[in-house]
Amino acid sequence: MIKYLVTRKKLEELIEAEKPGWLKRAADRTEQFRASGSFDEASSIWSEVKPVYMRLQGQGKCAFCEREMESVKFGKAEQDVEHFRPKGRLTAWKVPKKLKNAGIPFAAISAGTKGYHLLPYHPFNYSVACKPCNSALKKDQFPIAGTYDLSADDPANLVQERAYLIYPIGPLDTDPETLIEFRGTSPKPVTKAGHDRNRALVTIEFFKLDDPDRANLYRDRALIILGLFPLLQETTRGTAIQKAKAQATVNDFLTPRLRHLNCARSFRRLFDSEPDEAKKIYDAAINLLITKS
Repeated sequence: MIKYLVTRKKLEELIEAEKPGWLKRAADRTEQFRASGSFDEASSIWSEVKPVYMRLQGQGKCAFCEREMESVKFGKAEQDVEHFRPKGRLTAWKVPKKLKNAGIPFAAISAGTKGYHLLPYHPFNYSVACKPCNSALKKDQFPIAGTYDLSADDPANLVQERAYLIYPIGPLDTDPETLIEFRGTSPKPVTKAGHDRNRALVTIEFFKLDDPDRANLYRDRALIILGLFPLLQETTRGTAIQKAKAQATVNDFLTPRLRHLNCARSFRRLFDSEPDEAKKIYDAAINLLITKS
């Protein structure tokens, strides 16, 4: 995961440019939910602003696993508008044994618990996600360490919930790259203890970011490493001008549009600090691709 920087004002401008009048329609619907005390509507309008989030996330990247999908023109069907905090109902996540054994606490959820009924149309409750991350894994689940506030109408006021999942859009949440980094093709927590470490562990496990059953993620990360390593080597060779040119190429390569950018940035840091270890990981990436092919 990476952070996609955008202010509330700019995000609303992008939404209005995409679909004039959408924010007013969304506000009207939210007031209807407030009056009824629950989320209930015959048809939704959030798909109308899906292209805004697709472009914001590099044209076609999942907010959570960073896999690459099709562009705005062709990829609407394979990308979901994902409600970060579930809108209609909230169901309990089956906590894996290894997280239980680590002593990570989770707030309880009663059967039939309604969702965050005032957030279905909040601009900072959306991202676009691939169907494995959204439909197969996230569904109506939202694990936290604190206390649920299902009557909130602004995600910015929900810090006390102490959410485990990381929201990557805008200024509301911590930069994901300060919580999760990569060692080769595998994600791991940045910090050694505390809630930040727990957030990383839960997010990695929740979206199966380090699961062999998501082999395509490993393959794509390996491909990024294979492409990046020769470029990084060029930054250490030749004249000062040649090194500077190579560094500029690396910087152009590592843009938010790149899939698995967190993995790529982690590998660059490793190359800078431990070039011999980076070479071992490069060789391991080659072996992984040979094995998976």
